Amino acid sequence: MRLRKLIAAAGVATTVAGLGLVNAGQASAFGADCAGNTHAVCLYYNDSAHGYGAYFMQTGDIPDYTGYTFRAGLNGTAGAGVAVKGHAAAVDNWYGGTFIFYFSNNYNCSVACQAIAPWSRVDLNTSLKNTNASGRFN
Repeated sequence: MRLRKLIAAAGVATTVAGLGLVNAGQASAFGADCAGNTHAVCLYYNDSAHGYGAYFMQTGDIPDYTGYTFRAGLNGTAGAGVAVKGHAAAVDNWYGGTFIFYFSNNYNCSVACQAIAPWSRVDLNTSLKNTNASGRFN
């Protein structure tokens, strides 16, 4: 009887460990620079076709990206030290909600804005690529 319980427990432990490895593989394949931070987005200097390059991690609403700069990360150094305002090309959303990226300061969507779905990495649309000014968590 004890042997059956021990075998059953070992089977459950193996299944749980296997599920953990599958989830870890999916997360590590998803992105790198903001990985594991559940209230962050990474803004990237380049789009996917150009290897993303340097990044900026955003963990709170920013009404004006003036004064913020990209830094070298796991996707390279291209764009490191460059101002975030007007130079982002891709967004990696690690936040469990929608992140909204704006063309204008102070979350003004009158010109253009783009909603980034939870847990997704996207290239910015042509209205926002390299013309960004603010971003906030929704």
